[in-house]
Amino acid sequence: MPGSPVRPLLTSPSALVILGLGLGVRALLLLTAGPIDLQSDEANYVHLALTLERLGVLLDCYRYLWPPGYPAFLRACFALADDGGLALARWIQVLASLSIGASTMVLGQRLFDRRIGLLAGVGWALHLPLAAFTHLLWSETLFLALWLPALALLVGALQEEAARARTLHLTGYAVLSGAAVHLKESALYLAPLLLLPLALQEARRAGVVATIRAVTLPLLVFVTVLTPWTLRNLEVYGSPRLASTLGENAYNGLNATHRNFDLIPVNTALQRAGRPVLQVRAPFRDPREAGRPVAEWPRAEEIPHLPTRLEANRSRGLTFAADHPGWILRSRLQKWSDLVAPVSFLTRHLALGHYHGPLADARPLLAALAALASAGALLLGLVGLGLHLPRSLPALVVLLNGLYLLATGSLVAMSRFRLPLVPLLLIGAAALLLRRGEEGPGRRLVAGALGAALLALWWLGAPTTIGLLRAAWGGIEGGAS
Repeated sequence: MPGSPVRPLLTSPSALVILGLGLGVRALLLLTAGPIDLQSDEANYVHLALTLERLGVLLDCYRYLWPPGYPAFLRACFALADDGGLALARWIQVLASLSIGASTMVLGQRLFDRRIGLLAGVGWALHLPLAAFTHLLWSETLFLALWLPALALLVGALQEEAARARTLHLTGYAVLSGAAVHLKESALYLAPLLLLPLALQEARRAGVVATIRAVTLPLLVFVTVLTPWTLRNLEVYGSPRLASTLGENAYNGLNATHRNFDLIPVNTALQRAGRPVLQVRAPFRDPREAGRPVAEWPRAEEIPHLPTRLEANRSRGLTFAADHPGWILRSRLQKWSDLVAPVSFLTRHLALGHYHGPLADARPLLAALAALASAGALLLGLVGLGLHLPRSLPALVVLLNGLYLLATGSLVAMSRFRLPLVPLLLIGAAALLLRRGEEGPGRRLVAGALGAALLALWWLGAPTTIGLLRAAWGGIEGGAS
């Protein structure tokens, strides 16, 4: 039963085989990828890391106040391996992904049972879009390697009866979630939010004072972990701000022009090849194209102070949203469609021809397998979670985590923002395949509604999804139709 004491899973032969399989898949992808071109944020991260390594100065990007974790990681790789720093970083990420697989299995066991945990681990091992991120220089792999075990510790704390064990779990959650924020600031508000189930549990058990005591410890540890970065920003910018991409994301996400960041580089390549670009359906295009002129608000480029500029962008975006509620609500549907489209950065890289080794030769097969992996995890996972997610406080942690990520994913359109949801979807898919409990009509209705909503979003994004898959199948320069 969920919440009951569980036998150690990760030391079992089955779990070790699954972890070895996942490690092998990721190592094989890296070995066969050949030289991999740097893309957008990857190049920015490398620039920041080299500046830090060569000059000893941590700079900020012009439009982003990024957290320091990933540039510092790349800087350490350059210090250790010099010209081989990027190769070392990719291999470390391959190894770090074992934490993602292990945490997926532990969460599956804690939420459901041992069999579901193991099957979810198999899903992690074979999920190509998730595996492919280990050889890309974005921060997602290292973020998930910290965030997922943090979730597992928090769920474990809710299931532990011994006070000392609960304290250790909560301390570990605070340390790992704080470290994860140093890699991706999107979890800054999520980490405290996920303590709500703990507060509810303590309120039921022991009252208000015990609730305050239980929540205060992880919050203090979390704040302590973030303090050095806060003090750095206080020294540089005169205010104790943490990292922020919200202002720039507001410009991209709350504007009159719809920007799908999976499509932008593909459309640039299609234009250069003299081929038609991929577009969203007419009701969700830039309103100016449909004869309903809506002015696009500009970035606050006149403000030189980076945090103030980002805050001005955020404020302008909220004002624009309030002035154009119809467009904002309509465009959220398109962005959710982009978020759950069965494509990935692997699809995009195959279309752009960024692989030059054996992976390039296997382009059609990889494109098909990646699409099937994404579609299967999304559909089976959503239905499985809707049908079988337990009615428990640990399950509330998963639910809050998912809703928060869906909310943040509605701002900027990109399949990359779906990655933190994938391990949880794999657990839901495993539950759907293995559980045979009699669920009531209410749960079947929820599962059916989630599946129908996903299919509707797939239909909405079908033209661009099909076009992107065709480009990945044959390559933009290869004459894909």
